[in-house]
Amino acid sequence: MRKITIISSLTIFFLIFGSFGLLFVREQVVYPLLDARRLNSNELVEEIKTYRGKYPNPKNYVMWNSQILNIQPETLIAKSETDVLGDASGNWIEINLSTQTLCFHETSGGTPCFPVSTGLAWTPTPAGNFHVWIKLPVTTMAGPGYYLPGIHWTMYFHGAYSTHEAYWHNNFGHPMSHGCVNMRIDDAKYIYDRSEVGTLVNVHY
Repeated sequence: MRKITIISSLTIFFLIFGSFGLLFVREQVVYPLLDARRLNSNELVEEIKTYRGKYPNPKNYVMWNSQILNIQPETLIAKSETDVLGDASGNWIEINLSTQTLCFHETSGGTPCFPVSTGLAWTPTPAGNFHVWIKLPVTTMAGPGYYLPGIHWTMYFHGAYSTHEAYWHNNFGHPMSHGCVNMRIDDAKYIYDRSEVGTLVNVHY
């Protein structure tokens, strides 16, 4: 009888914790890998081209992995990273790579936080203190295996790294990107509308 009880207890233990283990592997390993694979697939590229075929401003073209950005916005003037004076509003952005969250610190006292997707292990988001040096209401990002037009509410804060909407996945709260900070479109617009060229962006673990 005691042997049966021990076996039953072990069975229940493995069923419960085995399920959590499988769930963790699925959410943290399998899904991000599948999404990353799909992001680089030719099928998704064609899907996006069809879906966003009437992108209104094709001249704003960004090569995601390029060291030199070819950006010529029509309504906003870019400043070099060495010529950012600061945000007069006093608002600032905090990105926590450990919790995959972005918190927007406002002088009014509010600090709304949003789930984000930062860089994968092999394409990490850099940590440090940076400043927004250009804002683009809509732009295109492209690179080997992908072409992403019509990306809204983009703010570059360090070279080719930026915060922006990501319409191609809904796995926010988990690393997913090539190094940028992916956000839901409404969340990206919220911080875009309240930030300036010069806004502090603090990225940390």
